[in-house]
Amino acid sequence: MISTDENNLTLAKSQNSVDAINGRFYGKFPYPWPPAYFDRIVDPTLETVMLNQSVGNWDRCEILPHSRIWVAGCGTNQAVFAALKFPQASIMGSDLSVSSLQIAANSAKHLGLTNLELRQQSINESDYRGEFDYVICTGVIHHNSDPQIPLKKLRQALRPSGICELMVYNRYHRTWTTAFQKAVQVLSGAPQDTDLDTQMDVTKRILRSTINSSMAFMIALHKEMPEAAVADSCMQPIEHSYTVESLEALLNDSGFEMLVPCLNQFDRTSGNFIWNMSFEDPELGRRYDALPDSRRWQVSNLLLLERAPHLWFYIQRTDCSRARKSEIQICNEFLERRFRRVNVQREIFTQNGDRSYALSAKRHNHPSTHTDVLCRTVLAAVDEHPGADMRTILGYAKVKPDFAAVQRLRLLLATCAHPYLIAADMVC
Repeated sequence: MISTDENNLTLAKSQNSVDAINGRFYGKFPYPWPPAYFDRIVDPTLETVMLNQSVGNWDRCEILPHSRIWVAGCGTNQAVFAALKFPQASIMGSDLSVSSLQIAANSAKHLGLTNLELRQQSINESDYRGEFDYVICTGVIHHNSDPQIPLKKLRQALRPSGICELMVYNRYHRTWTTAFQKAVQVLSGAPQDTDLDTQMDVTKRILRSTINSSMAFMIALHKEMPEAAVADSCMQPIEHSYTVESLEALLNDSGFEMLVPCLNQFDRTSGNFIWNMSFEDPELGRRYDALPDSRRWQVSNLLLLERAPHLWFYIQRTDCSRARKSEIQICNEFLERRFRRVNVQREIFTQNGDRSYALSAKRHNHPSTHTDVLCRTVLAAVDEHPGADMRTILGYAKVKPDFAAVQRLRLLLATCAHPYLIAADMVC
């Protein structure tokens, strides 16, 4: 493996050796740390409906409530979250780290989960063939010597009609972390000396130092973070990162195609969740809007740099019989649909002092009041004009239904991240 400046690949000698390195790394630093609480929606089908709407299915669920789901590289809690979100589905979570799986199993026990199976397994060693309707793999394949090998394993495991949720690192997000990781390796004697205690000591010493560069921002950000987060950002031993262009090439070479971006918790928190830009120059805007989806995302990736969203996408097999929909097509269908408000309840499991979890007696209305003023206006118009399609609703709300406005409202009202509206004709 040839080392490159934009990636951290010094230790990426082979798939097996990297699996062993990652197994030791996440065995010592299980990631992420246990959350303060877990929650569960009382309606067992809501998350399934929202998943389908997120990829542009408005009439019927392509991914059904009783699906089989693989969380590949589940860490300490991602498979647990999946089991709570999809209670009628069969969830299988796999990971290299025994420590991570033990934490997940302990959480599952306290939560009373019966739909979750956990396996210690490398994606590279898996041999599933068309078994899963939905595969979740976020933040995993880029920690391999050759990410295409686990990606092809994911494709092999996915049913032809299935959906995969994939996240890899955005190259423009990883400049500081890649540089920091390499500095730690040099200062601690790695790759010859891969002692994790030494590397953590070096990392903490750097974080306590005053460095007059743009690295100061990352240092300030990580000083008070849990040790697992510090290790994952500052000490990860192998790390690829991608642009939209290189990710699309990797997916195409592996038999996948990009569907739409997945609005995730990190982009939602930062507010950087819109892939489509607006330009004051009319000619520039015309050129940009005329591009295919992935080329628009590429331009946004290049111009927004570290302010671009994560490379977190829904993808499907290229031999899927379901035709890919463009974002413009999905938005046009959104305008033609009638919607009803989501009004369900949410249960919360709070963490005790011994890191167990117990169900709170109080239930909460779900979703909560929307924080976006325009979205609240649209939701009020849905309430006032039942049976009206979204184009008519936007007319009442005095919203011009151009692509940028509709795309933003679709993401903020009818996706997994913001489950406020369900298409009236949706059947699961």
